[in-house]
Amino acid sequence: MVLGGIYVGGCAVPAVMACKGIPDERSRLATILTIPMLNCLAKVPLYILLINAYFAGHKGFAMFFISTVSLLIVLPVAKVLAMTVLRSKETAPFVMEMPAYHLPTIRGVLGKAMERLWLYLKKITTIVAAVAAVIFVLLQFPGLDTGKMALYEDERNRLTEDFFRAAGETPYRDTIQDNDLMPLILYGDAYKKARMAAGGEGAAASVNRRFKERNPVFFAIVQPGGNPEAARVNRALRTLVRGRERLLIDMRKERLERSMLGRLGKRLEPVTTWAGFDWRINVALLSALAAKESSVATLGAIYEQGESREALETRMAAHGTGLTPLHTLALMLFMVLYPPCIATAIAVKTQTGSVRWMFFSLGYPMLLGFASAVLVFSLGKALVLSGIQAMALFYGLALVLTLLAGFMRQRDTEGLRPENGDGTQPGSRGGQPALTSMSITREDSLGP
Repeated sequence: MVLGGIYVGGCAVPAVMACKGIPDERSRLATILTIPMLNCLAKVPLYILLINAYFAGHKGFAMFFISTVSLLIVLPVAKVLAMTVLRSKETAPFVMEMPAYHLPTIRGVLGKAMERLWLYLKKITTIVAAVAAVIFVLLQFPGLDTGKMALYEDERNRLTEDFFRAAGETPYRDTIQDNDLMPLILYGDAYKKARMAAGGEGAAASVNRRFKERNPVFFAIVQPGGNPEAARVNRALRTLVRGRERLLIDMRKERLERSMLGRLGKRLEPVTTWAGFDWRINVALLSALAAKESSVATLGAIYEQGESREALETRMAAHGTGLTPLHTLALMLFMVLYPPCIATAIAVKTQTGSVRWMFFSLGYPMLLGFASAVLVFSLGKALVLSGIQAMALFYGLALVLTLLAGFMRQRDTEGLRPENGDGTQPGSRGGQPALTSMSITREDSLGP
């Protein structure tokens, strides 16, 4: 659980692999199936993004909530799994002779580390890379049809014509032809970035000198000074750049909306709307199935605002996304219980030796997460709760359920060892009880 992110920041892959040392089959499977619901490091960027955007006044409590609520969910879920789908698994006692401890050698440690690293890289470069490629294709295709592309091309040409019309008859008109517009735009963008990075007047003067030597005509346009004709072209250029940025953003958003993943997100919207998720959130969650980090990147592409210097959380909070703190709380809870990434699913299959358990580990967290998101969003909306109030209420309920699960007694009717005819267990002598779970050291085994 420490490896998986008992508080925040672990990884489920080594945590699942470490479960091989658990002797009890029922406990081992329960641990493997619940470890992926802990807060791995890949989930943290989405938490930070949403908390900064919608819980800015309660960051401390929100981070404490999201960091510990996963543990309050995992413990009762593991208990329920052990009492239901895993109740027929063996719970035989574990007897082991402890080996003598030795200081590990550098060669042995490096060899084992390289072996594990190679296995991980092999998984990353095969299954995970293939799934990432599939997600990319689903986000990009089928793309825009010919008619839509023609409309965008006409709009781009109109912006270019407006630029030359606004530039008018100036000395710079003849030096800027159609094929020179892109170099001018790139020149202006590079100059703006260089000036922003320059610290102090001396550095700014050095930037001006360097760019003026690079292209005097372009420099006169991007830095017109008191030249009215150059200022006129500069205004026309800025209008052109803003128009092209808006056009590019609209094109990307429409391509995303028309993509196969976008269409799937829209198909799911009638169901996910119960949890407060629109098709954009659905697309981000679908893209995160391969790797949780993809959710933030997808949201960044959806809510892109051109060359805006604002952070993504600022854009999401300020530009009419339709999300409220209650929406984002439901989204964070769903992400807590979201199915494991592909690498973790492979690790589950390897440790359990069963494809069925792998698909079970992918399916039941999604249903549980969606049910939790629907409960929080619907209940909070019905009771007119704010995001922070709903967060505190859910945390209290999770804490109560965890305490109740701790008092639930489990009857091991199928995991008990068989008895002899006289009521004693095999291996016992007379009326003495048989050996139960214990550890025997090498010194004990050599004793009298």
